[in-house]
Amino acid sequence: MNAFSTAFTRGLPHGIAVAVHLPTSSDEIPETVLHRLHADERSYAQDLRGKRRNEWIGGRLAARLAARALGVELPALLADNFGAPKAPKSVSVSIAHKEGLAVALIARRSNGVIGVDFERLGRDRRQIAEKVLVPTEQAEVSALPDERQWTAILLRFAIKEAIYKALAPRLRRYISFDEAEVSKLSNGSASVKLNLKGDTCPKHIDARYDWMPEGLVTSVRVRWE
Repeated sequence: MNAFSTAFTRGLPHGIAVAVHLPTSSDEIPETVLHRLHADERSYAQDLRGKRRNEWIGGRLAARLAARALGVELPALLADNFGAPKAPKSVSVSIAHKEGLAVALIARRSNGVIGVDFERLGRDRRQIAEKVLVPTEQAEVSALPDERQWTAILLRFAIKEAIYKALAPRLRRYISFDEAEVSKLSNGSASVKLNLKGDTCPKHIDARYDWMPEGLVTSVRVRWE
């Protein structure tokens, strides 16, 4: 696989997702890759180094490919004060990256605001449950057979990451793990209950997940009106 080549393009319930392979080294980025970015993105990337530079470039390349699949040509996709991509008002864009892949999800803004997360199953790290899960979620996971518990924890973690990315453009603050409860995970969808601290909840929230050969992709769409 070549660095910054396309890993997959898929239509998901919440939009079009594209993944791009990331390089394993911090070598200089070829000009042929940099010129696939907007000029302002190239200028921004020049000040980045190492893994962060690779992830940032990969995420923007993935977003551009997803946008073109949607029939949209993006302007420079720079970052806001929280690190999220600043997309034009007509579309919603979310980016995630993990262990060699950058994933971007794009959708029409008229359908709502989206968030995406990408995770590898990897080694069992169920010790994160105490930080990630609320008591009712912990009880659900503990009731599962031992061999299913790590997957159940990871699913809830990844959905919450996508929830926070979908909410952040409106709330403009850090959102903690205990402000969302994820349950009833079945056939690629999940139920979400929000417990936002001092903020109005969106009128609609929809959470989805997809186990792909490359890893777990979760997405969330919220609508405030």
